[in-house]
Amino acid sequence: MTPNMRPNLLCLSALLLLTLACFWPVGRFGFIGYDDIDYVYQNEHVQAGLTPEGIAWAFTTACAGNWHPLTWLSHMVDCDLFGLNPHASHWINLGCHAANSLLVFIWLHGLTGRRGRSFLVAALFAVHPLHVQSVAWISERKDVLSGLFCLGTLIAYTRYCRDRTTRNYLLVAGLFALGLMAKPMLVTLPLILLVLDFWPLARNPFPPGPDSKMKDWLRRWPSLVAEKIPLFLLALASGAATLWAQRSGGAVIPLGAVDWPARFENALAGYGLYLEKMFWPADLAIFYPLPLHGPGPALVGASSVLLMALFSAGIWQLRRRPYLFTGWLWFFIMLLPVIGILQVGAQAMADRYTYLPSIGLFMLVIWAVTELAPAPAPMIRLVQTGAGAVLVLACAWDTRYQLQFWRDNITLFKHVVAVTPGNNAQGYFYLGISYGENGDLPSAANALSQAVESMPDFDLARNKLGNVLLLQKKYSAAEPHLAAVSRAHPDYLRAHVSLGLCLAGEKKFQAARSEYLAARQLQPDDAGIDQLLKDIAPMVEAEQKLVTLTDRLKTNPTAETCLELARTQALLGNCPETILNYKKALAVDPDLVDALNDLAWLLATCPDEKIRDGTQAVTFAQHACELTKFEKTIFLGTLGAAYAEAGNFANATATAQRACDLAAKNGETELLRRNQELLVLYQNHQAYHEK
Repeated sequence: MTPNMRPNLLCLSALLLLTLACFWPVGRFGFIGYDDIDYVYQNEHVQAGLTPEGIAWAFTTACAGNWHPLTWLSHMVDCDLFGLNPHASHWINLGCHAANSLLVFIWLHGLTGRRGRSFLVAALFAVHPLHVQSVAWISERKDVLSGLFCLGTLIAYTRYCRDRTTRNYLLVAGLFALGLMAKPMLVTLPLILLVLDFWPLARNPFPPGPDSKMKDWLRRWPSLVAEKIPLFLLALASGAATLWAQRSGGAVIPLGAVDWPARFENALAGYGLYLEKMFWPADLAIFYPLPLHGPGPALVGASSVLLMALFSAGIWQLRRRPYLFTGWLWFFIMLLPVIGILQVGAQAMADRYTYLPSIGLFMLVIWAVTELAPAPAPMIRLVQTGAGAVLVLACAWDTRYQLQFWRDNITLFKHVVAVTPGNNAQGYFYLGISYGENGDLPSAANALSQAVESMPDFDLARNKLGNVLLLQKKYSAAEPHLAAVSRAHPDYLRAHVSLGLCLAGEKKFQAARSEYLAARQLQPDDAGIDQLLKDIAPMVEAEQKLVTLTDRLKTNPTAETCLELARTQALLGNCPETILNYKKALAVDPDLVDALNDLAWLLATCPDEKIRDGTQAVTFAQHACELTKFEKTIFLGTLGAAYAEAGNFANATATAQRACDLAAKNGETELLRRNQELLVLYQNHQAYHEK
């Protein structure tokens, strides 16, 4: 090992340890319910591992609104090696990020020869809080993977500039193509290479020099641009594939939906907000919603002034401090694809978008601060080194603080809605989904309600809310949400099924049947829908029969009509009306044994404790048994249930045993089995209630 290599190895070792120590907790994290569902844990192509079919799918799919086949292949390799293991995927992400941090140092030190400055830039890149998303989110494998190939491209380009061979150029183009296939945000990299040609590569420095005129300096640029035409063509192809994928997935907001002035205002405000987050990384979130009424003139104005000041400072210092211009252009250009002019998704900005652009800003700041010292005085250098160490440690501390919010879905999305108040419908939506997956339906309903309140036309949230309320059997609350989704999306099968279940819960059986029929038209061979139609048919028939019986009762109020009406109401689940009609039947004929038995059973076993009355049930059941001389098994079973509801478990047990004996004697197999089950309950001092 040469003396010059030892400090470099120390720097690389320190960077590796710093990165691993800072991000170590990610190895214990699981999947996130936002994008990870599409990228890994419910993606059958990815879970199948690296197969010929999977490779073909990776290169032809628009899944997740992106064309990044290399990212898909990397997730497939994870599943091949480790199975569906989120911890392993997190370690791979962290490994890629650690490698990127080392490559930043290797590239920048090799390019400039400035070891200390390069180390600080790499250290800030390694531990900056805005990079938490890229490392701690499995779906952002595309960030760290594209970063790996981007930095490889930069190292290869530096080598090409020193030895301009076809072989070296092909290496640049190959690494760039791989980077584009990991994440298309690298489309601006050819422009970054042109910026690097100015500084620090000095292929066409400014000013031109004592023996060169300005026009000679300007003439050299076309050749440098022409040299990169193959790279621009690769970027153009990647951009076209990405636009196709995003439009196929509905991720791109149509140009007419947001006018151009608003797009530029959002872009200007975005640069200001990104700079704010870079220098003061507080209130970080996985999702920042677009402001409902635009970014506001104050923010747009302040951002515009800041941008003009930074460009002016870069141009003003072009001769003495060219790194200002290069660093700022790096940051500005690399953010262009995601700054909002071509709006993708509903987010105003995203921390992950700063992953590679931040390198330019770190270069600008570190070089500028280092050169503030008028001379390399030891004390000044010591102060600068100490300040750099404090800055890196502060970023590392904040990163560890931000990582705690990524430990599970509920914690993550509770943090999102806490730090992004206002119209964060997406944040409330994913918080509701997270609560639902945890089985906390009341909290899920509350969060989803806030999502719908924030964005009334958010049909996905409205559908989830309706289904959560349906699971809670809050049918009247669920119906308007499910009905709205069904109207808005008549071809959505699950909307019709859910609305049908809700209407059935409200005892609107004919309306429920109409929804099931609509679902069957969309999917005629679905056995589940056929079963729902079969199950609801008796209730629909009962609803129709109810009208006839009600009319008959007005003209012919016999005990038998009242009994039939009561049984029809019982089938429809209307307990109060059922009891009323049984009592009407008994008022006409007090010895109508079927009415006595049915009413006793209802009063003893009704699911609604407000309806149950054990004492009355015993009276009616006892009378029915006396009329039949205790020789009907089913009536004895009812009497046993009535005794149990009244708390008389001794009589309940004796009666149930008597029913079992009678059933065995008469060969009533099903009644014997049923009464044996009830006997066990009564022996354990438990009453039986219908569900």
